[in-house]
Amino acid sequence: MTLTRNLNKFNAIALAVTLSFSSNQVFAAEDAGSLKISVKTQAFSRAINDVNLFLSDRSGNNYELQSTENGLALFKQLPPGLYDLKAEKDGYVTVVENSIRITRDKITSVNLLLPKGDDIEVISVIATQTANAPSEPVSTSYMNREALRSAIGGGSDVLRALDGMPGLTSTGEFASFSVRGRGPRDNLIYVDNMPFDKVVHFDASLGELEDVDGGGRFSIFAPNMIEGAYFSPGGWGAAYGGKAGSLLRLDVIEGGATPTASIRFDIAGFEVGYEGPSGFDDDTQLVFNARQLDFGRLFEVIGEEDIGEPVLSDVLLKTTTEVNPDNSIEFLFLYSPEEYRRDLEHVAASVNFEEVEVSYNEQDSTLVGFTWNTLLGEDSELRSNVYYRNSDKFTSQGESYPDLVPEGTPFEDFPVRRDILTFSEKETELGLRFDFTTLNRFGEFSAGAEARRFDLDFFKELSDPWIRYIYEQDDFRPDPSQKYIVLQPEFIDSQYAIKATSYAAYAEQEFQYNDWQFNTGLRYDRDELSDENLLSPRLNISWSPVVGSQYTFTSGIFYQAPSFVDRASSEANRSLQNERIAHFSVGGNWRLTDTYNLLAEVYYQQLDKLVVDGNRTDGDLSNNGEGTTYGLDTVLTRYFDNGWSAIATYSYNDARLDDMDGEGEYDADFNRPHVFTLGAQWEINKNWKVGARWKYFTGTPTDEFTVNENVLGDGNPLRFSQEYTTNNTIRENNFHQLNVRVDYFKTLGPVNVIAFLDIVNVLATPSTGEEDFIPTTGLSEEDDGDVFPQIGLKFETTF
Repeated sequence: MTLTRNLNKFNAIALAVTLSFSSNQVFAAEDAGSLKISVKTQAFSRAINDVNLFLSDRSGNNYELQSTENGLALFKQLPPGLYDLKAEKDGYVTVVENSIRITRDKITSVNLLLPKGDDIEVISVIATQTANAPSEPVSTSYMNREALRSAIGGGSDVLRALDGMPGLTSTGEFASFSVRGRGPRDNLIYVDNMPFDKVVHFDASLGELEDVDGGGRFSIFAPNMIEGAYFSPGGWGAAYGGKAGSLLRLDVIEGGATPTASIRFDIAGFEVGYEGPSGFDDDTQLVFNARQLDFGRLFEVIGEEDIGEPVLSDVLLKTTTEVNPDNSIEFLFLYSPEEYRRDLEHVAASVNFEEVEVSYNEQDSTLVGFTWNTLLGEDSELRSNVYYRNSDKFTSQGESYPDLVPEGTPFEDFPVRRDILTFSEKETELGLRFDFTTLNRFGEFSAGAEARRFDLDFFKELSDPWIRYIYEQDDFRPDPSQKYIVLQPEFIDSQYAIKATSYAAYAEQEFQYNDWQFNTGLRYDRDELSDENLLSPRLNISWSPVVGSQYTFTSGIFYQAPSFVDRASSEANRSLQNERIAHFSVGGNWRLTDTYNLLAEVYYQQLDKLVVDGNRTDGDLSNNGEGTTYGLDTVLTRYFDNGWSAIATYSYNDARLDDMDGEGEYDADFNRPHVFTLGAQWEINKNWKVGARWKYFTGTPTDEFTVNENVLGDGNPLRFSQEYTTNNTIRENNFHQLNVRVDYFKTLGPVNVIAFLDIVNVLATPSTGEEDFIPTTGLSEEDDGDVFPQIGLKFETTF
């Protein structure tokens, strides 16, 4: 059984914990808290004085303050609970932030960024708000820390919490996501403005197709560690490049003014954390978080040893130092080791020995980065990043044969071939990035440059020929009547060791004319791995004829580099070039009422030089692929009011590809023509929040196949094979899913109790429609619908 499906099985049988606390009980130790507000301009982060700040709680109590000359304000002696904040000043857009949690003896910090503009317009800082600047398409969205933490179906995973953003599809099976028909590996991810794609655990390089294409199982970020997530499904500016599916920028939290320690218990492990002053410098704040999850111990307790033993750890350390009002320095350290083992004792525990794979995977991933933010004069800003990234990954696959020995044979005596296929992936990267922004007589000008030095060492080895019983009819076989394929060392073995440097530079200029804004940009990339010089023009036109409405047209050329794994898979792949994507989109954003907002965007992309696979016996790839993807994304948001908020999304996508191999066009693997979601959250009181999200998906395309019997012939073990005869000509079944979440918060003396119960797929409907083929029986194991309860319990205290 594949790792992903095994972990889903674990989720389905996870023990449900019921938390019963009286929400009416009052403790004398519930002391007052404070709210510290920093108000700055959205452009160039300059402090704004005399901003009118209006604060209200759920009981109708109101508080008012004005920001001082350094943009600060402090609300003191606030009873613990939930608060709404509104910031107003002439010449700036009014900003509203809901559901700010005030706790006892703690100074809660909120940073507000006010855009220039008509003071009648309002921006609501909530989940999936339209967060686009005029230089971005309307589909650019943002989720703040509270929205990420309490997202329905997100459990404790920040990547699953993104569900509901425009064009994004997340089934809950994997931590990653697909966007507008592109795959999970096509998404461009930055952490604190540094490129970092190792943000998920158990991201398979070898194994079943669903694992390799799935994109990973768990986020490396513990809950509540991300301050905000900016997301664009396409058409972003020239500052970012390298992948073309979507852009996700994650900002790690900064320590607050009050020392806060926490411990969190999970059904598979624990987590400890600290936020607050560093203790070694008065101007330095610190965040530390560490967690360790050992699912193997839990599987033994609940009698599911056949899954294997996955173990993961995550360590996060970040410091933020205010050198002076114009300069700050950030240090970020991420370390995420993982290990997964499945051996003969796990094979013996599987039903009827259906899962005979033995495997071992381990990976250590590290990111160390420094960020220097400096304000230059009154209208300029410079951000500098220097970082070091390292990833060391080893994967081993083997196979056991329990059906070849008498029933009752101890598992230690099962015939087994270990380490048939091994793959070592070592990546080291040293990077430097500069981003400069200033005002000139035309508008805003930005420019930047980056350099990335790669040291890659990949090694793949097949110890002996290996029979595979799942194949495509055009995969190479010496005898066409042979109903299986044999992987041969001479076609699979490869070694790829190289050092190379990539460079990039960009410039963008904004022009404003009445209600119109034009943003033109150009990006240059020098890719030494493919020996290419790439130019990427970008254009965004924005029109805001009246307050509360905006229309955008976005176009540009985007390039996507082949993955290191693809380059390393065979000698022929060393010369793979960048994929080329021409993007166009037209969208509108309308503030319908004070509480309702609608956005819609249509898009079209022309895909050229796509990396495609010839056949699975040799690993050779080419840039022969072409295709198109087009569609529509809509989001209707009901902003928070009277205790509740809601969101409805609909996405249509048509993604068609052609490998130029004479077989014609076919539906892209991640094409889902229709995706519809409907969600709502209700804050019952300051202690309880409940929510639900219903999702409907069109099934993904798949191949038709035939099952061949006794393919090894008489006198040999009975084996069946699955031969795919078409390419994505049929679809998996459509399916729907209902997720329900309950959040609880309570102050018990000096301790805050934070708990959630997040139940994915409450109705136990089939979640993917996929099946696992079993060569020993010729049958396919259906992906039955399972309920996935996710539970978290955290204790937090200030001192």
